[in-house]
Amino acid sequence: MSVQQEQVTELIELVEEVPSKKLEAAVAEREGGLDAALTLVFELLVSEFNPAKAAGQKGVFQFDIASTEGQKLHYVHVENGTCHTDKGQHESPDITIGIKFPDMMAMGVGKLPGAKAFLTGKLKLRGSPLMGTKLGEWFDHPEV
Repeated sequence: MSVQQEQVTELIELVEEVPSKKLEAAVAEREGGLDAALTLVFELLVSEFNPAKAAGQKGVFQFDIASTEGQKLHYVHVENGTCHTDKGQHESPDITIGIKFPDMMAMGVGKLPGAKAFLTGKLKLRGSPLMGTKLGEWFDHPEV
């Protein structure tokens, strides 16, 4: 098992075992804290990108994650069959996804489906609603 796989497994265990209200504090105590956990979640998302499903399409998903440390910004850029992620604000996102840190962790490790997060108000969308569905279509994110 790679170091990344071990870290993802640890995050999954935290999400499963720690109540949502205490999850952020538990993650903050880990090496690298919240930023390292978010980086891991976004790297995992990029690894699940399926270029065949996004053929001929492009889009930028901006994530605006609320945490006790302040706003955490990450984006995922899909274009020409490639996908990459970075920290910060993209200059022209197609959609902005607002979510709280614990919900982002749960969604990132497959414990909270995006559609359920949206329908229960845990995820807010600004921009193209159609782009919101592309996260589910372009990425092979297994539910665990």
